[in-house]
Amino acid sequence: MGELEEDHGASDFLKVAAIRRFGRREEIAAVLAFCAGEAPGHLTGTDILVDDGTRTGQDFTKKR
Repeated sequence: MGELEEDHGASDFLKVAAIRRFGRREEIAAVLAFCAGEAPGHLTGTDILVDDGTRTGQDFTKKR
């Protein structure tokens, strides 16, 4: 993560991320390569979250 992202609150995501770190370029590229290859077969019409577990780490029971 660069300084620009840190200054704009991106590091706040680490507080709720299950993995507690930002993904590396290679990890994102591996997901894209998998989707573009033959391995996923008939995988269509779905979202694949590569978000370090921030969605699963959030507490959706709290009112904002």
